[in-house]
Amino acid sequence: MDLWENYKTSVFLCHQSLGDQIDFAIISAQNPKGEIYPLQHNLTLNREFETHLNDLHLPYRTLIGASPDLTFQENSFAVLCDKAIALDMALQFDQNAIYWVEAGQLFLVPALMPQNEEYLGLYCQRQIVL
Repeated sequence: MDLWENYKTSVFLCHQSLGDQIDFAIISAQNPKGEIYPLQHNLTLNREFETHLNDLHLPYRTLIGASPDLTFQENSFAVLCDKAIALDMALQFDQNAIYWVEAGQLFLVPALMPQNEEYLGLYCQRQIVL
């Protein structure tokens, strides 16, 4: 299965439920361009991205994007911002795509990849509250 197909199956592990009342982006800074990086490098990228979010005064929550069987997990952020800002950040941090949640609907939105945006269903069906 290629990266785009893998992205379409992701689930999201979080400590707090994110409801249907807000629109937000799910963005990671880890594993730029879909290449697997060592843990320490990914943690550094994560800190840089969190600093960037704080510098922009954007509200966010941490979460983990994961494969359905949870064997692959990537630290990510649910960021309250508009879609254009989210895509700019994805490009700045060399991310292939973001997830966009609008009125509880989940979309996979390409940033570096040439695919078209895809509707993935209800976000709540992919959210696993820890």
